[in-house]
Amino acid sequence: ARAVYGFEKADQLPAIGYSANASSTDPGNVDFPVGTIENYSGVGTVFWEIDLWGRVRHSKRGAFNDYLATIEAEKAIRSSLISEVAGLYFLLRDIDNKIEIATRTAESRQKSYDILTDQFNQGYTAELDVLQVEQLLRDAEAAIPAFERERTNIENAINILLGRTYAPIPRGYENSEQPKPPVIPSGLPSTILEQRPDIMFAEYKYMAENERIGVTIAQRFPTISLTGFLGVASSDLSTITNSGALTSEIAGSLTGPIFNFGKNKRRVEIQRKEAEVAMYSYFDSYISAVAEVEDALVACQTYNEEFEAKNKKALAAIKALSLSQQRYDNGYTAYLEVLDAQRSMFNSELELSTVQRLQLISYVQLYKALGGGW
Repeated sequence: ARAVYGFEKADQLPAIGYSANASSTDPGNVDFPVGTIENYSGVGTVFWEIDLWGRVRHSKRGAFNDYLATIEAEKAIRSSLISEVAGLYFLLRDIDNKIEIATRTAESRQKSYDILTDQFNQGYTAELDVLQVEQLLRDAEAAIPAFERERTNIENAINILLGRTYAPIPRGYENSEQPKPPVIPSGLPSTILEQRPDIMFAEYKYMAENERIGVTIAQRFPTISLTGFLGVASSDLSTITNSGALTSEIAGSLTGPIFNFGKNKRRVEIQRKEAEVAMYSYFDSYISAVAEVEDALVACQTYNEEFEAKNKKALAAIKALSLSQQRYDNGYTAYLEVLDAQRSMFNSELELSTVQRLQLISYVQLYKALGGGW
């Protein structure tokens, strides 16, 4: 796009060139006893289209706006890349945490299974209790390879975004250790959306198509151009530097359409519609941006509230398991209550990890929706 802009810009200036010629002709006919005819010339040439109707000017401006649009497109890709990598990293740390939860749960259930198996062998507990705790143990064990498989897929996705083959992703903070995002100020002005690259891309494209209307209008009028040359010409190479060998010429030309069955008129109509399409695309990008910001703001707020609730639920599940284990140890309840408490705690910890990840990603989406922060 930058090269195209330079190409269109150059049309505003005269084109300067040169030409040189040497020829030798021998008629070889007795009717023309002049002998060999020699001609030598060297001239500098100039061609300049007078931009009377603005064709070149509008073309240059259109190309310049196209160039600016590609800059915004690059920013949009960069913003999307940052957001995607950040979101996948938070997902990766979420899976790391879930693997840790599943491993810890499997170890705890393995101990319970070993104890109950020993008690069953001694006749102190029913086989049903052993089978029930074994089911929970196998669930936790099966969750570990499933999470590990997902972790590999996520690492591959991050490596693809980074443009490289597979390599382990270095770990930083866990999701629970991530610094809190800055407070979102209330009453953000709508003008902040002007920093969104997709909106600026659509705006520049609209401006470019508008400029091309001027190009198509100018094509309906005559083209005025000046051509000229200045140099030397002689029939004798030895005298080509003499003052008498100096030659020059300047000429003007006027070309234009007369009748082509409305083709030029239709060209203008087509370009006006192209500009209208670009205008609606610009409006659409702005409306979509407002909706994305609203969605991201609501997501940040609601995920914060959901995280608080899930956190309280996880703490209650931990306490419930402790109390159920004490009640079972003292003979006040069946082991089924302990199993239910273990299942609830495991699910609550996994849910809390998921919501914590979604909470962080909501801020990433807000960063992207606002075009790079606020």
